Parts: sequence; C-alpha cells; structure tokens
Amino acid sequence: MKKLMAALLAVAMVCAMAIPAFAAGGAGATTGEGKITIDNAVIGHTYKIYRILNLQYNDTAKSFRYEKNDKWGAFVEEQTAYLSVDSTTGVVTWANSDNADNGTAIKALAVAAGQYVKDQGTALTADDFKEATSSTVIFDNLPLGWYLVVSDLTSDAICSIDTTAKEVTIKEKNGVPTVTKEVEYASGSWGQGNDGNVGDTVNFQTTIYVTDGNPTNYVLHDKMSNGLTFKEDSIAVKVNDTTPITNYTVKYTNTDKCTFEISFPNGTLHTNDKVVVTYSATINSNAVVGTAGNENETWLKYGNNGETTHGKTKTYTWSFNIFKYFTDSNNDMRYLANVEFVLYRKNADDKAEYAKFDSNNNNNKLTGWTETKDDATRLTTNATSTVTVEGLDEGTYFLKEITTPDGFNGLTSDVEVQIDSSCNTLNGATYMVQYKMVNEEGFTDTDDEEKVVPIENKRGTTLPGTGGIGTTIFYVVGGGLMVAAAILLITKKRMENH
Repeated sequence: MKKLMAALLAVAMVCAMAIPAFAAGGAGATTGEGKITIDNAVIGHTYKIYRILNLQYNDTAKSFRYEKNDKWGAFVEEQTAYLSVDSTTGVVTWANSDNADNGTAIKALAVAAGQYVKDQGTALTADDFKEATSSTVIFDNLPLGWYLVVSDLTSDAICSIDTTAKEVTIKEKNGVPTVTKEVEYASGSWGQGNDGNVGDTVNFQTTIYVTDGNPTNYVLHDKMSNGLTFKEDSIAVKVNDTTPITNYTVKYTNTDKCTFEISFPNGTLHTNDKVVVTYSATINSNAVVGTAGNENETWLKYGNNGETTHGKTKTYTWSFNIFKYFTDSNNDMRYLANVEFVLYRKNADDKAEYAKFDSNNNNNKLTGWTETKDDATRLTTNATSTVTVEGLDEGTYFLKEITTPDGFNGLTSDVEVQIDSSCNTLNGATYMVQYKMVNEEGFTDTDDEEKVVPIENKRGTTLPGTGGIGTTIFYVVGGGLMVAAAILLITKKRMENH
C-alpha cells in the first residue's frame, strides 16, 4: 500500500502535462462527492471520463482500497507491468518496483488506457461526457475511483493524479491550434478569393485559434506567389478582436522560403485566445492572369515540432482580346491594322481614368492609370492578330478610338466592355466579358474561352465624296433655281404687256 501511495503522489508532480488524465476522488469523500474540473478546455470539443478502478476509503483508519470493475477488468489484468490484481478479492495494487520511474510508468499506463478506449469503440461506454462550451468543463457528483479523462483532441495520454482531495483539477494541454486564411473581396467582406487590377492593394487576414493549453513557440509563416508584393509596414495584430498587441517580431528572410514570419514570445498568447493578423500586398506585373490565380499561403508552427494545416487564398486578375476588323468585298472579316485607341474607366466622381500598359509586353499588362488622355498608352492593332489587354479587375471599361486608317470610317461612339467574375472561393473561379457600343442598350457575350471583343470599322469616309449624294443635291437645288428664274421672267413680261 505504501508503494501505491508513493506512486500516486509522485504522479501528482506530472500535473503540468494534462489530458487524457487519471484522477481520483480523495480522503474523506463519500460516494457521489468526487469532482473533476478541466481547465483550459477547448471549446467545441468533447471530454469523456471512464472509471477504471473503484475506490473504497475508510476515514477512521485512513485506508484506501482499489478494486477492478466489470467494464475495465480485462484491461486492468493485462497491465501486469504496472498493476497487480488479487484474483480472489479483485484488489488492485501498484506493481512497478522502480519508484523513480513512476511518472513514466503511469504515463504509459494512461496511453494504454486511452488506446483501449479507441479499440473498444462503442462497446465501451463512458461514465460521462460533455462538450466544452467554455474554457472550463466540470464533472461532479462522481463516485470515488481512479478515472481516465480523454478528449477528441488527441490520442496522446498524459497523467494527473491526486488522492489527497475529493476534487481534482486537470489542465488541458493537448489541443491543436488552427489557422484560417482569408482575403478581402469587398469592403469588410472576407473569403478565399478576390480579384483586382495590377497595382491594386489586397488585404489579407489570418486568424489563429489558440486551442492548446500550453501555447509555446508560436511562429506564423506566410508565403506569397511572385504576383504579390508584400507591404512590410502593413502588419497589425489583435487578440480577441479588440486588443492590439506589438509583442512580436517579424523576419523577412527565412530558410523555408516564406515571405515573412511572425514570432510570438512565450507567454504572449493564452489558451482560447483568438489572434487576428492583418496585412497587405500589391498585385504586381508578375501576376498570373486568369483562373489559375495568385496564391497566398499561411501556416503556424508551434510547440516542439507542431505545424498546422496550411490556409490558402487566391487573388485573380483578368484580360480580354480586341478584334479590330473590316468586311471586304467578299463579305469576309479581316484584321484592320493601324487603328489606335485607349482604354479608360470612370472613377467614383464619374471622371475618366486612362490606362497605362507595359509597352514591352505583347499582352499589354496594366501598369497604372492617369487622368490625362495624352498620357495614356495607345494600343495599336495589327494585320495578323487580336490585341490583348490584361491585369484588369472586375468592372466596366471603355475603348476610345483615337486614330483610324485612311479609307475607313471612325467609330461614332466608344465601346463599353463589362467584366464580371465569380472568384470568392479558393477553386473554380470564373469570369465573363460582355461588350456593346455606348449608345446601344443590350450587351453581347464574348466566347467563354477566347474573350474576344469584335469591333468593326466600315470602309468609306465620314463625309460623302464627290459624285455622291452631295452632287445630286447640288444638281437638284440648281435645277430648282433655274425653274424659279424662268417663272419670274415670264411673269414680268406679261405684266409689261398689260
């Protein structure tokens, strides 16, 4: 009995390493007065208790007596390295003779008990279970005994035993922190995808849920694709939605090739904290255009070797093609070269902002905007292919023709181009392009794959030429004047004869 008491008291020294755990009702307690409290419980997870051994206690003699019960009898009898069972009375005593090794032994016994619960499945019912709705879970009115406390957080099993009190408190330390990653696709709205113009600022939000009982060595990693440029002065950290903190360090050059990492000193974060990290990036000229997207990846390293699953977002930017053509005498559509035009959009004040493109890029990738039309990039058509513009956000754009080749009529109005997208999720992003003349009512869809906007220039000039209808009008008016003059002459002569 002295060995058992020594073992139980020694194991109490391991209390800093909690769930799953053993706990016992204590001296002087009567049946139904036992209580197990779990601190730092992880909200949303379920905790179960199993009474492995029954406990009888004589308050007068200060005597303990552990016995196997029917549910756990087979398991207890198999643990010969740790427990000894009297085949006649069912009394259980501690069998490990190495008192210095009791902490390791009791942990191994707890691990074995946790595995036994898994192996038995539904055949072994818990004595009680509760889902954590706060950071504290309490099991009370328990009969005295030696209990296994498990959760659905981990298969690990570590111990905490105290036989000197009827109430036992266990500190949860086996939770697994999680990370969620989001990007702002509209003001105040967050999801896993968004789109924008090259040059636009993109806002990201990473949320760390601290669900382990001993948050140590927390390092947040973030890796941006080549199409995103991190803004180093943009990081802000809040805990539990309200409290800004600055107790962290940031590194920008890392061996794992991430863009940056944020380290939180031990003691900064606590169990059940919600940590929100916000930061920004710019869509740059290396951005991938289309539905492949530009990825941002985040993960958390913690503890000794822990690492969360990786959270990801994608940022998209779009393009469309312009087909300038004329119809020849055979009624065939042919490329029309040397047409110059500019692309513009309208800002919140309904003023035009003209696009500037990378002239060294055959696909004319956007580089910025100007309010001066003369500073805009003039896009020039050729006789063999369409003209591509890329790096555009969802929205409405206009094409204004500046120069028209000799022999062709210029456009009488601008062309309106509408880009619509669906990209607020990580996968399956889509976009469509529609077009119309500004003075028309209905839009026309482009092909889903090619995204080609066709614009025709008619042959001829904007003013009628010699020999056309203008000459006819001259003849008709001239003829009319001659008739009027003859009538006046005849009338005058008749008046003179009278």
